[in-house]
Amino acid sequence: VNCTISMHTDPEAARKKNTGASKRPSNGRSSVVAGLMKKTFQSKNTVEARSINFSELTRHHHPGRTWSELAHKEQVQLIKLALQSVTYLIDPHCEFMKYWDLIIALALIFTGIVTPYEVIFMKTVPWDHWLFVVNRAVDSVFVCDMVMQFFLKVEISQPGKYGTMLIKDYKTIRDRYVKSWFPVDLISVAPFDIFFLVFEGSQSFSGIKILRCLRLLRLVKLVRILRTSRLILRWQTYFAVSFASQKLAKFSFMLMLSSHWMACVWGLVGLSFGAELCDDKGDRIVLESELTLDDVSWVTTLFLGGKTSPDDPCNPWHVYAASLHWAVMTITSIGYGDIVPVRNVEYVACVICMLLGGVLWAYIIGGTCGLISNMDPVECNFETSTDLLNVMMEEAGVLKNKRQTYREYLREAKVCDTMKHFREVASNFSPQLKGELLMHVSSAWTRSVFYLMDAPERLTMELIEALGVHFFSKKESLQDHFNSLCVVERGTLARAGRILTPGDCFHIDFIVNKVLWRVFKPTISLTYSLIMALQRSQFFDLSKKYPRFRKLVKMAAARMAIVRCVLMCAEATRTTASQNGVWPNLLDVFTNLTDAQVDESPDPMRSISTEPHSLRQLSRSGSRLAARRQHTYAKLADVGIEPPFEKVGPLGGVLEVVAKEPSIMHAAAARERRLDALEAGLAAAAAAAQVQLSEVQRRLQELRALRHEELPPDGDKDTYCSPTSAEDVFHC
Repeated sequence: VNCTISMHTDPEAARKKNTGASKRPSNGRSSVVAGLMKKTFQSKNTVEARSINFSELTRHHHPGRTWSELAHKEQVQLIKLALQSVTYLIDPHCEFMKYWDLIIALALIFTGIVTPYEVIFMKTVPWDHWLFVVNRAVDSVFVCDMVMQFFLKVEISQPGKYGTMLIKDYKTIRDRYVKSWFPVDLISVAPFDIFFLVFEGSQSFSGIKILRCLRLLRLVKLVRILRTSRLILRWQTYFAVSFASQKLAKFSFMLMLSSHWMACVWGLVGLSFGAELCDDKGDRIVLESELTLDDVSWVTTLFLGGKTSPDDPCNPWHVYAASLHWAVMTITSIGYGDIVPVRNVEYVACVICMLLGGVLWAYIIGGTCGLISNMDPVECNFETSTDLLNVMMEEAGVLKNKRQTYREYLREAKVCDTMKHFREVASNFSPQLKGELLMHVSSAWTRSVFYLMDAPERLTMELIEALGVHFFSKKESLQDHFNSLCVVERGTLARAGRILTPGDCFHIDFIVNKVLWRVFKPTISLTYSLIMALQRSQFFDLSKKYPRFRKLVKMAAARMAIVRCVLMCAEATRTTASQNGVWPNLLDVFTNLTDAQVDESPDPMRSISTEPHSLRQLSRSGSRLAARRQHTYAKLADVGIEPPFEKVGPLGGVLEVVAKEPSIMHAAAARERRLDALEAGLAAAAAAAQVQLSEVQRRLQELRALRHEELPPDGDKDTYCSPTSAEDVFHC
């Protein structure tokens, strides 16, 4: 049904795909999953599940018919009608909401910084001021966001359960918003500025202090900043920013915003309870007498004799700078003492600010210290391991020059620890996501191995996941990994005169069953190297589920084994010919090669393919065997008996043996077949010799009959001959 919904609208095309929709019972109830995509606000990958009763749907639109009687095209049309949304809702994870959240964030930052400064330190903003225009634009953004909340799906946590649930019912979303954030949002967009400008000349608002207190209602907008948590949660998946950087940015923003707000509170106290030093136009008031005690505040004390400075109390920026200076001193517990409270209200405000500032400062200091100490887990592990190593080397009395080598290895091995930590994190994902993540990181090497280029994607994911991480120091041999496919991830290696760099692979012939037909070359790490190794047993265990690919691997192994066999036999033959001056029989060379490795020794350094003296020894033994066989063949040829094996050329013998025995690479079966062939050859040679012997005896008897000679006594072979064996035949 899902395939019919998403792909086919033509009945003929749908009939080609056996979806099974027509086999459903007419009175059954089923659940389908279909993608409901919106071009503007809906996310591209959104898939919503909806339960559809096919029987009721058919009775409603096609009375008298059942679901199974409908054509595929009619079924598709009915399902499309059932999947249509009754009310339009906005997906909070769609592409549009990403940009809208950015606009809301900018509006909230402007509100949190500019609005407190404007309300407390500035007079009424006129109609033609740029700040008035910006405030109206911000209010318009908040109004649009308030309207969108009625159509925005809400993601809530389920009580007593893990995870979240997405509310998609319009009535539930509306009731939930009206009972929670709607009153706050409505008050925050109220046009208090326009109200004050309209009634600016009224006698009720003639006092500056009264006007400033009423304008504090605009600070209700700051409550919207509490809703930034939903924006931060969404942004954590949008941007690849480390949590350490996020927390440092969070601490810095908290410190600056808290200092700004505390400065505004301290300025509000000083300007509200002290005497007015400026008129409505912003000009300095000339005081004819000294201020009374009721008109004193920290502002009047500072600007009317507290210091000698060109600063003007009628300049909002000068008063704000003094307030910010006091706020930063209070939060950081520095306390210069040049700005102090002078009345009871200021003392109360100062105590509250110091308590809040002390808690905030302790939180920021503690969080920053913990963040710095745990910022890099690999570096922490390296430092701990190095300290422990130094202690143990000191107690063990390790030489000074060796200690530096060990410490250098730990420092260079940090890249290996990083890779291991990454694979541990990847193991927490689902199998599909884990495989895709690992393929993005280390899948380039699969294109370097020819038989893995056609591997299924799922198998490639499993092979990458099965790779083991190994780290080697300088001038270290990699002979322990001869039975694994190795990938150079970092560093430089030398292998039989070839330099391997990151991305190169070696031991790609590890799929060959017999160790003899693999190429073993000494591999040395020139620098600190990170190697990813795939063991042979793991490779074949994972490929069991893919028989088609396993067949391709066997064919590739057979090709590599044949090529290796030809090269080794040719090398052994060339060595023997150069020493003895005679080309040996390649069948003997091949037999000696296989017999020399019947134990399949796991030590590649003793392999016959890597030691020249082994080839020479093999050639000498092959030459002796060939000489004995040639002597026997000559004896049989003297009496007209052909040898059981034909002599072949240097290359033809090898190819003939391989052609006759395609599975010769398998050790146990190959040995049995060689013994059977040898036994059959010897039996054929004995039978041929017996036939020749009988023919000789018959001819001798005929000769005696013709000459009428009597046989002499047995044992007198000097005069008369009575052959009974091949040796007697040669003697006669």
